Amino acid sequence: MEPIQTFEQEAELTMEQKLLKQLPQLGKLFIENIPENRNFRKNPDDPFEHHHKWHQFGIITHTEKFLEYFNTQAQDYFKQWGIDKEINEKMSEEIDGMTKEDLLRIAIVLHDLGKFERDFEEKDGKLEPDYKGHEKRSEKFIKKDSRVQELLKQEYKLTDAQIKYIARCAGLHYELGKVRNVAKKTPEGFTIAFAKSDECKKACKDIGNKFPDYKVEVGILFLCDSLAKTDVRVAAKAKTDLEVEAMAEEIKEVIEDRNLNPKLINAIKQVSTNNEITKTYLTTILNKKII
Repeated sequence: MEPIQTFEQEAELTMEQKLLKQLPQLGKLFIENIPENRNFRKNPDDPFEHHHKWHQFGIITHTEKFLEYFNTQAQDYFKQWGIDKEINEKMSEEIDGMTKEDLLRIAIVLHDLGKFERDFEEKDGKLEPDYKGHEKRSEKFIKKDSRVQELLKQEYKLTDAQIKYIARCAGLHYELGKVRNVAKKTPEGFTIAFAKSDECKKACKDIGNKFPDYKVEVGILFLCDSLAKTDVRVAAKAKTDLEVEAMAEEIKEVIEDRNLNPKLINAIKQVSTNNEITKTYLTTILNKKII
């Protein structure tokens, strides 16, 4: 494997922008050289090499969108929910001279690194990519892979404490999504109605208590990762599950007009639920009244 390209000459680029340019080559370090990965190795950003039922984009474009929405749309949601002051205070904290906000941007670029070392499972007589556990693999690669360590320490001059924070954030980026397991056991299921329930608030408190040093980051990462699954926002402002269902035909028309994968309809409809889950989580752990 050739050395990872460096961008020292492009001083105008931020650290995360440089790292994002290196992501395709970095990801290929972890793609197993087997027949099932032949296209993936050539085209690591191919949407059909991602979990295309739930992701409109390939892994790298999804990561670009994740970073973009962290820099833009996320702040709008925090203001709407009345928690922007608390979020900004947390993100302004520093680790060895770098703010958590800047370190979180690095974590976002590397959050799906574990997806490149994917597994396979048999479905309907054929092998399908399986990305279960990719969060833990991302964290492990950032903390322990010598090639990633060399890149972060030598080119980007990051300290052990900064890398530890980045790795942990990558490992926790879908932690709030696990509230789905609680939702499945309720009459509402994983819905907007569940997001407004006492059961959801309790589950959110439990997650926040489990990761006290990263509880705010857990919410931020889940929100932006969810937004980056699709750029179709037809149902994003729906306030009830009935409103979401009423938009189904409009969503189908958008999918058809843009020649998108028809299976994306559930991901598009779920944007509003994910947003409401994040709102409940962040307002609960920050002890703020839900607006």
